[in-house]
Amino acid sequence: MVIKIKKKVLKDFLTKFKMTGSGKIDEAIFDFAEDGLKSTTNNATQQIRVSAWLKTTAFDSYEAIGKIGMNDLDTVVKVLDRFGEVVTIIKEGNLLTVKGDSKTVAIELLSEEFLKTDITEPNLEFENTIAITATNLSEVIKDCTINKEPILTIETGDKTVLFRNTGKYKFETKLGAPQCKEGSKVNFGPPFFDAISTLTGNLEISVKSQYPAKIREATETSIITYIVAPRMDE
Repeated sequence: MVIKIKKKVLKDFLTKFKMTGSGKIDEAIFDFAEDGLKSTTNNATQQIRVSAWLKTTAFDSYEAIGKIGMNDLDTVVKVLDRFGEVVTIIKEGNLLTVKGDSKTVAIELLSEEFLKTDITEPNLEFENTIAITATNLSEVIKDCTINKEPILTIETGDKTVLFRNTGKYKFETKLGAPQCKEGSKVNFGPPFFDAISTLTGNLEISVKSQYPAKIREATETSIITYIVAPRMDE
């Protein structure tokens, strides 16, 4: 059996995994495991940890080919975009071959020993979890980043959550959050903005006062989780 997948599905998964902006991830170890494609790594600044799982149900056909090391992920996504609707993936030695209807590309892989990957799961406990769509959160970030070097504050109330930012243009957005209780307040900067920049679905944001946040997007075929460091008061 070979690996076949719709180009858009794989491209969207990798785009969410690598993120954009200053916090983006350039290299990682990807594991084609029995239950799907997985990867966990930290970004270069150690301020964002991402864990991603593309389930076997996302593939047209699937084979567990093990672990591969890849870098220059921005270009890998651009390469995928040069193909048609469906791509076939084959691992041959230190090459990952991607095939379409009329073209083929061989991508050089990196040895795992040259990639730094901490897969230890952090033990984190949170006070509140906010259910929000990526669209609504993106609107909050767009407001916030009208300012230069803004800080975004997330503060929970009784079944509500308040987003507000620093800067010349001080936006406030208050949304219903039925699962929330009053008392959590935490600040975030660019790493938070980078983490959510490519998300498109329904999100869960778990928070605690002056503590890392967990951002989770789950669909029928994938789960993406980010742990983002807070902006601490100086």
